[in-house]
Amino acid sequence: MSKEKPEPLGVRLPAGMRDRIRERAALNRRSMNAEIVHYLDCALGAQEEKGPAEVAASPSHVTETR
Repeated sequence: MSKEKPEPLGVRLPAGMRDRIRERAALNRRSMNAEIVHYLDCALGAQEEKGPAEVAASPSHVTETR
């Protein structure tokens, strides 16, 4: 049985987003990568559950602190 290798993905982030992700990751005791994967998983799960149009109209799966 072979383990799946993670697939690298380069992403350009808007100014300041890297710091926000780093702060959230520290609060949640996760790596930045794990934090990003967590948010993507939540967003994709919400789309699968509610449908993309409803999620776009009301992104309640996203919690933001500033």
